[in-house]
Amino acid sequence: MPMLLMALLFAILIALFALQNTAAVHVRFLAWEYETSLVLVILGSATVGAALTFIASLGPRIRRAGEIRRLEETVESQGERIRHLEAMLAQSAESKFPGSAP
Repeated sequence: MPMLLMALLFAILIALFALQNTAAVHVRFLAWEYETSLVLVILGSATVGAALTFIASLGPRIRRAGEIRRLEETVESQGERIRHLEAMLAQSAESKFPGSAP
């Protein structure tokens, strides 16, 4: 939740900055040339940066999700093993001390 609030605050600050810079600018990139408003350049750059950041974070997120899934499977299998061993212990105790409650 704190990250979402920070992202929202950052987006508002970028929007305020962009809206205060409305001059026309000439943009050149490789062989491409275009004249547009500085607002669009600022907002476009922020959007591309956010998209690249999201894409770069996908790898670690996917690895973390896989690790969480593996750990949950381990916890479940260990829980099954514990239940099995407890049943064996109760059965052993019953056979050694008939009529006693565990």
